[in-house]
Amino acid sequence: MDRHATKTLATWAAFGCSVVLAALLLYKMANRIEPWTFVVDVPQAPVRGDLEIQAQTITPPDEKDFVHGPSLIETPTGLLAFWYRAVYEGAANAELVSARFDGDHWSPTAVVTNSNTVTRDIGLTVKSLANPVPFRRSPNEIWLFFAASRLSGWATCEIVLIRSVDNGRTWSPAQRLYASPFLNMSHLTKSLPIRLSGDRIALPAYHEMNRKYPVMLVLDRNGRVIDKLRMGNGGTVGYQPAIVATGPTTAIAFVRRLNSFRPQRILMSHTVDAGRTWTPPTPIDLPNPGGPIAAIRYDDTRILLAFNDDPDHESNVKLAFSNLDGTSLRRIGTVAQKNDRLEGDAVAYPFLIESEPGQFDVVFSRPPPQHAINHVRVSSAWIEHNLKISAAQK
Repeated sequence: MDRHATKTLATWAAFGCSVVLAALLLYKMANRIEPWTFVVDVPQAPVRGDLEIQAQTITPPDEKDFVHGPSLIETPTGLLAFWYRAVYEGAANAELVSARFDGDHWSPTAVVTNSNTVTRDIGLTVKSLANPVPFRRSPNEIWLFFAASRLSGWATCEIVLIRSVDNGRTWSPAQRLYASPFLNMSHLTKSLPIRLSGDRIALPAYHEMNRKYPVMLVLDRNGRVIDKLRMGNGGTVGYQPAIVATGPTTAIAFVRRLNSFRPQRILMSHTVDAGRTWTPPTPIDLPNPGGPIAAIRYDDTRILLAFNDDPDHESNVKLAFSNLDGTSLRRIGTVAQKNDRLEGDAVAYPFLIESEPGQFDVVFSRPPPQHAINHVRVSSAWIEHNLKISAAQK
C-alpha cells in the first residue's frame, strides 16, 4: 500500500473513531436525562367580576417606534408587561421594554435591556431583539426568555435568558441557551413555558432557518438546555406552538400555520408521552390568518384560547374554549377589533394569562400606523355570560 493510500485510510479511520466517540457521548448524555412528566396546574376559575371589558393602551401616545411581541406576568404589585421596540421590525439597537399595571393605570415604560447590552453580556454581536416571554421561577424570581438576532433576519436568532430576583426591578446579565450545534442559531420564543417534574421547564420554541417548525426545549433547574424535541411534522405546516398540559404525560399544542398552508386554520398537535413525541399538526375548526395563538388551562375540563378569528387578516382578537383533547371548540366573544377606518390597522400577537382566579388579561400589538401595545382585562363572569350568548346565537 502506498503512502497516499495509507494516509487516506488513516484519515477515514480517525473520522470513524470520532463519529463513534461522538455517538457514545450523545448516548451517555441522553441516558443521564431523567424521565419527566408535566406538572399539571388546574386553576380554579370562580365565576366572578363584572361584565365589562377593561381596555387600555400601554405604550405612550407619542410612541413612534415599531412595538411588537408583548407578554405578561403577574407580580405581587400587579401586572408586568414586556415587548420589544425598534425603529422598524428587526432593526438594530432594539430594546426590550416593560411597564407595570396597578389595576387602574399603566406606568411609564422602562428599558429592560437592549442589543448593545446583550452583545456585551454574551460576547457576540447582536443586531435585534424580539418576543420576550416571562416565566415565574419562584415568588420573587422571574426568568425572561427572548430571541436575539445576530445578523439580518430572524433566522439568525438564538434564545437568550435574563433573570430577576426582585420581580423585575433589576436584571442579571444575559446568557445564551444552546439549542443547536449549528452556530446555535435559528431558534425563537413566543409562548408560555410550562413546568416539568424534577424542577425542569418545557420551553415552547420554533426553528426558523430554511424550514420553520415547532420544538419543545427541556431546561434543567439552572436554565441549561438538556433536550430538544421536534414537534410532529411541523416543518411543512406550522410553528410557534402554545403548549397546554392536560395530564402528567398528555398535552395539546396549538400551532400557528405557515402562510402557505391550506386550509387557513389553527393547527393542533398532541403528545401522550410528556412531549417526547408529537402527532403531526392538523387543522381544527378555528380560522388562522397566519398569526400566533395563546392558550392556557381554564379549569378541569377546558382550555382558553386567544386568537385572530379571521382566515385572512389580524382583524380581531377573540376568546374561545377547547376541551382537553381539542375535539370541541366554542367561541366566547371578541375582546379587540381593528379600526376599519384606519388603513393598515391590525390587532396582532395576542398573549393571554390568568392573573388572578377568575381574572384574565390579554395583551396584543397594533403595528404602524398605530405603534401601540394594548391590554384588555375580562372576568370569568364576562366569559361565561358571553359563552351563553354565543351558544344562543348559534
